[in-house]
Amino acid sequence: MRKDWVTSSYEDRIVLKKKCVYAFRLTKYFTIMTYLLDAKEKVLPFRGYFFINQTVSPVYQCLYVFNVMAGSYGATTISSVTGFNLIAITHGSAKFAVLRRKLELMSSDDPDVKKVVVDCVKCHQDAITFADTLERLINVLVLGQFVISTGLLCFAGFQLTSMLKNKGRLMKYSVFLNAAILEIFMFSFSGNDLMTESDAVGESAYSSGWIGGTFGRSLQIMMLRSMVPSRITAAKFYSMSLQSFTQVSGCYCSVAG
Repeated sequence: MRKDWVTSSYEDRIVLKKKCVYAFRLTKYFTIMTYLLDAKEKVLPFRGYFFINQTVSPVYQCLYVFNVMAGSYGATTISSVTGFNLIAITHGSAKFAVLRRKLELMSSDDPDVKKVVVDCVKCHQDAITFADTLERLINVLVLGQFVISTGLLCFAGFQLTSMLKNKGRLMKYSVFLNAAILEIFMFSFSGNDLMTESDAVGESAYSSGWIGGTFGRSLQIMMLRSMVPSRITAAKFYSMSLQSFTQVSGCYCSVAG
């Protein structure tokens, strides 16, 4: 990622910056939502069953500190991992977006067009390698977070149905439900953006100024390769995309209904 920022031109950095700022905003909103989930004051920050009397001193103080530390570490870990995945996947889609821009600006009248074509082919291979490496590293993690978020979605929905008269807890679990949906959407949206950008490479190659040039064969190879878009999977079971998000949301709504 650092190499892409250092070696890119000013125009390419604009594309990278646009994608990075968007990912940063989503990460910031998700982090804020994480710390707003448990705003109601309780005896202990988190409910639990304790085998000793937790209301006496110093047991209460020790349990309170443990609750705060465990909650802080858990929230920080979840938000950090989710933010990293979002930024890394968005950076992968930005690499394909930069490649598409180079292809669309390519012209057969350029005397250095062969060098440009070679550079585009290398950029395409580099973007594919980055996406494949990222998918190999985080696919199990994506599955874990997706399953956990889906489970939280079901539990929060069940709690909502049993707390319709308790406005305070109803509001809290509504926010909790929205946070679980937001996390699933973030993974699905970033994965869908990567698929869209990698799939659109073929269209950008066809839109380039290839007429009258001698590099048509190289563009044909890139177009054929783009027919198999890069994607992020959940442990190879299914691809993270908006289609997956709508399927999960549809199943939840059908069960809730």
